[in-house]
Amino acid sequence: MAVTKIWAIKKTLGKAITYILNPDKTKYVSSFACSPETADLEFEWTLDENSRLGGVNKAYHIIQSFKPDELTPELAHEIGQQLLEKQLQGKYEYVLTTHVDKDHIHNHIIFCASSFVTHTKYNDCDKTYYQLREASDALCAEHGLSVIPPNKNKGKSYHEWQMDQLGESWKSQLKAVIDKCIQTSKDFEAFTTAMQAQGYEIKYGKHLAFRAKKQKRFTRAKTLGEAYSEENIKARIAESCMLPVKKNKKINPTNQPLSVMVALDKNKKVLESKGYEQWAKIHNLKQGAKTLNLLEAYGIHSLAEWEEKKSNHQEAMNTCINELKTIEKELAHTKAMLKQLTIYEATKASISKTPKNKRQKSEYQSATLLFQTASNALKEAHMTPNKQMKAKLHQQVQGLQKKQQSLYKEHIALKQTQREYRIIEQNLAQLIKPATTKSLDREH
Repeated sequence: MAVTKIWAIKKTLGKAITYILNPDKTKYVSSFACSPETADLEFEWTLDENSRLGGVNKAYHIIQSFKPDELTPELAHEIGQQLLEKQLQGKYEYVLTTHVDKDHIHNHIIFCASSFVTHTKYNDCDKTYYQLREASDALCAEHGLSVIPPNKNKGKSYHEWQMDQLGESWKSQLKAVIDKCIQTSKDFEAFTTAMQAQGYEIKYGKHLAFRAKKQKRFTRAKTLGEAYSEENIKARIAESCMLPVKKNKKINPTNQPLSVMVALDKNKKVLESKGYEQWAKIHNLKQGAKTLNLLEAYGIHSLAEWEEKKSNHQEAMNTCINELKTIEKELAHTKAMLKQLTIYEATKASISKTPKNKRQKSEYQSATLLFQTASNALKEAHMTPNKQMKAKLHQQVQGLQKKQQSLYKEHIALKQTQREYRIIEQNLAQLIKPATTKSLDREH
């Protein structure tokens, strides 16, 4: 079980890093693309390089706390590293420490708000937070640790966020129904009647609110957005009545993409509406024919051939993903070395130009520390700091970025094919139910 929290650091970056590096609390320390001792200076360097992006956040601080007596400090640190690999993807400098000063082991992570790879700011929002929490929970589950049910945490649950992305949260559903009812209502009374017909209970008063059948609490309309306040709903109804009725354009069914067939024996609408049942039967006939035509176009005539086709596609997908990960790691390493080489050149020039009587100032001391860190990093990488090496690194970065873009395009195409294969798989389950044969041969 791990609880994750994240907040921005706007001013006290140096103090925050000093705190998480406290030797009295820290069992393990690791870092990426920076040295723990000069991380604050290196973050500032990256931020200055990307200053055109604006913003006041210098870094972000994550705490990942584990249940007492459930894991070792070594495993906690390993999970922290895996979490950062998934969440930051080798694009942001970070320092990770594992503290053992309390009854529960916990990780402290501080990462730069700006990427040294893409030169973009980290997008700290609800979406990235729930991605962070989901990744942390998944890693805990992989290592046999307990996971907190999402609804026990404060704020929106991960399930609600995920449903929101699919357009299936309470609020998303409510907005869709309101929009539909506005379009079909001549006045506010007709609108409320239509909402009740859709299964919503309405609460009047200071704030108009709605509640679905299985929903525990009412949802205030104004929380859906400015367009959904009672006043604006009435205005939209009036405006809708004034608009001329547009004729629906005829859609050529042959140009429509493959879609999922309807399960006639399980679908609630089919059981309740004869009209919908008739539509579903026609829809299934069309989609079934499209599915079989697609399989024929792919040269598939048996389930064995279909399974082989899916297996080959999955292998291609895995290969593409692995190649992308390799390229991204190489790109991050190369850019990290390029950053150190740039710091080396700049600080060396700064140190040599500083008069002896001003070498006690903090600027000189910071430059000296950065210079030493850059020198050590380049030495460990067996790189000689000169113009030729810098040009070589720039060339490597350009080559890796071209490969990365090519792989991105390939991955998008593979994902589109994968979505089509999933629909075919679902339709096949309908077509061969009950399974009487394992052949997809068709006679014309």
